[in-house]
Amino acid sequence: YVRVWTKPVTTYAMNYSKFDISLAPIKNHIFNRMKSQLKVIEAGFYKKALIASEVGPYTIDLVHCLKNGEFNEEGNAILIPESRNHSDWFKYAKKLIDNPNWAYDLGERLYETVKDTYDLNVVTKTRAEFYKSIV
Repeated sequence: YVRVWTKPVTTYAMNYSKFDISLAPIKNHIFNRMKSQLKVIEAGFYKKALIASEVGPYTIDLVHCLKNGEFNEEGNAILIPESRNHSDWFKYAKKLIDNPNWAYDLGERLYETVKDTYDLNVVTKTRAEFYKSIV
């Protein structure tokens, strides 16, 4: 375990090189349900396994990697329901630490999920097309 402290906006992404598993816990309330999925995108581009709260912005792109107790090949992250906050964060972090190949696979899958949709070139092109359409 390493606590990675906040850095300026120009350098904070370098923190992703210091860990293998990204945690994105948020409480389920109206403010957090309106947030972006930036943590998902960042973890994906850095190919980091992600354990996230099963809340609004994190459910846009994430698919839980377990289905009925079995590994879900479509899964790209671990989603923790609010009712399981008391135990599942530790349980799944330990599973990923004990099974680094599983963490690696989740990071790769998450990258595949975000790379085409959120690449800056794609986003810029889409935004430019939108602006042209409204002018």
